Amino acid sequence: MKEEKRLNALQKTIELCALYGFHGTSMDKITAATGLSKATIYKYFQSKENLIVNALELFSEQSLSSVKVLFENTDLTLEEKVALRFEGLATCIDIDSFNGCYFQLAFSEYSNEDLAITQVSSQYKQRTQELLIALLNRHGIDYAELKAKKAGLVYNGLLATLQLTKDISLIELAHQLFLDIIFKSE
Repeated sequence: MKEEKRLNALQKTIELCALYGFHGTSMDKITAATGLSKATIYKYFQSKENLIVNALELFSEQSLSSVKVLFENTDLTLEEKVALRFEGLATCIDIDSFNGCYFQLAFSEYSNEDLAITQVSSQYKQRTQELLIALLNRHGIDYAELKAKKAGLVYNGLLATLQLTKDISLIELAHQLFLDIIFKSE
């Protein structure tokens, strides 16, 4: 499969899964969106689950790369970096396909069915946590690991809540809670 077609299949899979859920996205929907036959998709990905794993891995790489660039930007303060992360959520919520965190969604749908999907999802969460710890350490925040865990709970809770309510006002509330956790003395 040419790389362009492969990337298109992966991107369309994520978009469709965001709209319909992972179980709700049929191979027929994927083939219609990509213009590829089922035989071609199965030839290169072997199964729908393998296609999902590959799509999640690609999305994880893209997302983590973006977060890393933001967190390592030396021209921004810690507060500005955190604000931009939350502003990114406000942008996502305006997208019709927003359905919360793709990794939380995939994990919840496949936690008892597919080890590779649950591992990719868990690894993404772990890596975002590691990036947050490194960010706090770079900015000299005491108790960086503990604060990153607490702040991560706020951020992930926000994602789960936005999946249900799409209440944009919660983003600023969570942003303030996140900052309170980071800058509070332990």
